[in-house]
Amino acid sequence: MDVTLHGKILEGEFTSSYYKNAVFKYTLHIPPAAKGYQYALLVSHDGMNQEEAAALEALAATGEAPHTITLGIHPACLPASIPQGFNRELRMHLYDIYSPQYPDFVIQELLPYLTELHQLSIHPSPDMHMASGGSSGGISAWNMAWHRPDFFHRVYMSSPSFLSMSQGDELVNLIRKYEPKPIRVFVDFSENEPDDYFGSSYCVADASVRALRFAGYDMMDRFYPGEGHCSRYHHFESALERMRFLWKDWMTAPITVSNFSPRAEKLLLPGKEWESTDLPLPHKLPVISNGTFTAPGSYTPKKTSITFTDENGKTWRVAHNLSDCCALAFSADKWRLYAADRARGCIYAYTVLPDGRLDGKYIHGVLHKAVDFHVPGAAALCVDRDDRLYAATEIGIQTIRSCGLIDVILSLPQGLPVHDLSIGDDGYLYAETDHGVFRRQLNCVQKTAFAEATEPQTPSYYS
Repeated sequence: MDVTLHGKILEGEFTSSYYKNAVFKYTLHIPPAAKGYQYALLVSHDGMNQEEAAALEALAATGEAPHTITLGIHPACLPASIPQGFNRELRMHLYDIYSPQYPDFVIQELLPYLTELHQLSIHPSPDMHMASGGSSGGISAWNMAWHRPDFFHRVYMSSPSFLSMSQGDELVNLIRKYEPKPIRVFVDFSENEPDDYFGSSYCVADASVRALRFAGYDMMDRFYPGEGHCSRYHHFESALERMRFLWKDWMTAPITVSNFSPRAEKLLLPGKEWESTDLPLPHKLPVISNGTFTAPGSYTPKKTSITFTDENGKTWRVAHNLSDCCALAFSADKWRLYAADRARGCIYAYTVLPDGRLDGKYIHGVLHKAVDFHVPGAAALCVDRDDRLYAATEIGIQTIRSCGLIDVILSLPQGLPVHDLSIGDDGYLYAETDHGVFRRQLNCVQKTAFAEATEPQTPSYYS
């Protein structure tokens, strides 16, 4: 269907410093609005989606959506550095890698440039910002809101490529486990999706829908039998439907996190986020045996080893072959010692023997990691009475059940690296950062420094 857009359509190029020397072409649609109006913003992948821009124009006329500037960004071209070289398109590097670099480029470099150049008046609220895209542009649209929910709260994905092109399939797993973010999302896909060496587009699109629903997101999906990849991306009537959903109650109802997955709701409380506190980190003590069935003493991480110091002050090495061991914690029933190694992407568990020695090193939990991680392992550990282990990593605080499975990942306080963790008698999880101590209320009162052994709560894999 041919669509007619009103207002201004501007085109240009931008050379990035985030992506050194990469040249981005862009198209801007600025619909007419009253003088001084603060526009909403739609960032569209693979150039401007005219049908979406037209749908937003139509809905703005009825008040169902705000007047919206559409910014269509084409994948960048990296010019050859020598005369006989060939230019490179960077679509995969921009769209398929789930990292904050591309969202940060758009938010912190491209938008400020365009705002100044074209004197744009864009509303500052993340509720007024949306990202859309199809295929690899679809996963990138999600990635923009996933990494920058402080800026984007609305997402449309057409046949999103959560594929193993650049570990994009890991995002589907993270959606299920990570506490939901304030994002409203519309997903569509079709029956005749591509099936290739990096995965099945049909399967991963279906998996993304199920993951979003499981995690409790405010979402809507459509499946189109007999159609192909991104078949409704440039379709005006479909654009009207998804924009009506994505912008419903835009003037009266902010987008918030209102639902958790069944697993997350057992741990987290709605509306209880991280808060700064002047209280010190509770129970910041060495890992001490209880002296009932284990020789009295304490365990200490020593980078490549673990030492045990008995009640007489004698110290000896009880574990070795570690790379950067930095944190220890006892299991709830006191006969397993958990160890974090920053240089390795696992949490280990040792058997505690009556004389204080350690035996039987096992992989207790395999940690999720960012694609371009700096530190694969955990920097801090603590355990609650149910034997849920809390491991502070680059992507969040990953919680590991007694059976060794990670089922919930908590956000980091203000996105800051966490150096130490503890659970207080008040039922709060405490996290120490370079910017002070933060705490977050959990769904039940638990203690870290419990002297008595308690029975681990080991849920079924599927409960």
